[in-house]
Amino acid sequence: MKRTISIALIALIFSACSDKNAQEKAVLDSVMQIHDKVMGADEQLMKNKMLLDSVGKINLVKEVKDSVFMYLSKINVTDNAMGDWMHKFDPDHTGKSHEETMTYLQDQKKQIMEIDSQLNSVVKSSGKYLSTIKMK
Repeated sequence: MKRTISIALIALIFSACSDKNAQEKAVLDSVMQIHDKVMGADEQLMKNKMLLDSVGKINLVKEVKDSVFMYLSKINVTDNAMGDWMHKFDPDHTGKSHEETMTYLQDQKKQIMEIDSQLNSVVKSSGKYLSTIKMK
């Protein structure tokens, strides 16, 4: 997927001969910057998921298990949203009008920004919860 996005970015760079192409490239670049930021935060999300899995396996207290399940559920929803976005994102707009391309990219930017916000919230809340748990 990353290779496909890279190839598409290179193709867009070479075809940026007009203002329209430059506008499209600028929006695509901003989408990719947000994507890269999300991927960086995804590492912490997966770390929190592993810690929560461990807590859920070693702690038999119902309240703790319920909280762990809730945070794991939020993490899974966020991780699935990111995965779905990545699988559906198509950086190749060959044959589409400038308006169609700009509308699509702006929509994708909104979606990835929402995922970024969701991911940051889940990382923060699950991290805060994990800091209250005594690990052996």
